Amino acid sequence: MPEESAAGPRLLIESVSRRPDGAPARWLVTWQVHNQGPQPLSLLAARLPHDQFHGDERNLASTPPISPGESRRLELPVACGDLRDTVVKNVFLILRVLWGDQPWRVLTRLRVTFDGDGVPEDAVEAVTAQPVGFSTRARRGETLSGQMDGISGGGQP
Repeated sequence: MPEESAAGPRLLIESVSRRPDGAPARWLVTWQVHNQGPQPLSLLAARLPHDQFHGDERNLASTPPISPGESRRLELPVACGDLRDTVVKNVFLILRVLWGDQPWRVLTRLRVTFDGDGVPEDAVEAVTAQPVGFSTRARRGETLSGQMDGISGGGQP
């Protein structure tokens, strides 16, 4: 089992809003990203790979860093099809971030509920972080640290 430590980014991600994006089954969805860690965090990219709640990777490298204790809104276009009265589980908002001088991947697990009109409502269920390349280090037998420590989700369970 990997050794855990307090090292790594600590984020709280909360669902804020959604609004139509001008085309059927397309939405602009907004999350609030709170940096609860001790050092600045830079957002590099974001994507939603699930085919029923999908957003292509968006480059965020030009956004200013998020200082400790501060937050930033993140709005992404999402395509979701006609999913009236449907619940979609295990949707992920995947962020690539720079914490200190190391790249990390932050995985935000969502549950998305579509109402009778097809309007999505997402709930954050969990937020975890992994250093980029951790699986390569594990294959070489190196110690893993910083996984899932101090990471929390927001929204409704």
